[in-house]
Amino acid sequence: MTVKVLIKWKPGDAVKARAAAAAFSEHRFHQRLPVKYRFSIYAADTMSGQRYIPARGINMSKSGALVETEEPIGVGTLVYIKARDLALMGSATVRHCTSKGSKFRLGLHFPSPLTHSL
Repeated sequence: MTVKVLIKWKPGDAVKARAAAAAFSEHRFHQRLPVKYRFSIYAADTMSGQRYIPARGINMSKSGALVETEEPIGVGTLVYIKARDLALMGSATVRHCTSKGSKFRLGLHFPSPLTHSL
């Protein structure tokens, strides 16, 4: 038995397929927007009680943020986050921590909306 496969391909098809795949893989409730703000992250530490971790914002939505830090934080860790320039603060859960060169990218989920800080 011989099976022949016929593929019709046009030069623009690859770009369309990539765009469709990207749209399909995006399952977020809120649109992410790029940010360039500094964040302060506070995580519980068994030795000192609490550790401060400075972070740089990459993108943010109403329900989460992607930030870059110089040290990892464990997935599932509950942290307190503060964005002074945005006057926002609140709690977040670390959803993922991925190394990127010498830094780490943290996906944070806000279980409730961030509140305004003074």
